[in-house]
Amino acid sequence: MTTIIKANSLEQAKSRLERVRSERESTEQAARDEAHAIPFGQPNIEGRGNIYKHVQRQWDRTRRLADEEERAADRVDMLEMVESFKEDNEQLQDVRVVGRTGWASVGAATSVNNLDYFKGELAQMIADNEAAKAWNKNHRDAKRCTFGSKITALRKKVAYLEAVKSKADSTPVSEHSQQLIDSGQVSQWKKKPIYYFVNGLRKVALTLDDNGDFQESKRYPAYEDSDRKTVQKLLAH
Repeated sequence: MTTIIKANSLEQAKSRLERVRSERESTEQAARDEAHAIPFGQPNIEGRGNIYKHVQRQWDRTRRLADEEERAADRVDMLEMVESFKEDNEQLQDVRVVGRTGWASVGAATSVNNLDYFKGELAQMIADNEAAKAWNKNHRDAKRCTFGSKITALRKKVAYLEAVKSKADSTPVSEHSQQLIDSGQVSQWKKKPIYYFVNGLRKVALTLDDNGDFQESKRYPAYEDSDRKTVQKLLAH
C-alpha cells in the first residue's frame, strides 16, 4: 500500500502520538486507582451490579489505546525515515512510500516536481557507467557493474515527465474548465499535472483536450454508474 505524505505529516503524527500516549497513561492510572479502591477479595453479590464492570471497561480502553499508540509510533518512525531520505536528497520534492512503519520502502515518486532530481541521478549514473566501462577495459578479472539498462529506464522516465510538464504548461484551459477548477469540483494533480481528479470520487480524473475542455481520463476512468453520472454532469456545458 502506498502511503500519502503531506508537508506537515510528521508534526501531526508526533502530536497524535503524544495525545494517544497521554490518554492511555491517564486511563491506565484511573483503572489502577479504581481497582485499588475496591476492597481486596470483594465478591460480586447476586442481584447487585458487577462492581468490577467499570474497571474492566477501563482496562479494555487501555488496551485499545495501547494498540493505537503502537500504530501512531510506527507512523512517526516511518515519517522520520522519509524526512531523513529527503534530507539526503536535497533536490527531491515528492517521495513514494510503501508501508506504514519504520520498515516501509521509501523512494522517489514519479513526479514532475522531481525532474531536477531524476536529471541529476541520470547524469551521475552516466558518469559512473563510463567510469565502470573504462575500468573494465583494463581489469578483465575484476569487472565493475555497468548501468546500461538502468540508464535507459531513467531516460524514459525523464522524457515522460518532461512531456507531462510540457503538455500541462502548454494546454489551454477553457472558461468552463476554469470554473470547475475554481469551484473546487476538480483538483489538479501536482505530481502529474495533466490529470484533474474529481473531488468526492475515488481515483476518477479528467484531462484537458486541445481546446481546453475537460474529457474523461483513460487512465483514471469512472467505473461506477453513480461516478459516471457525476462525470457527465461536470462535462455538460
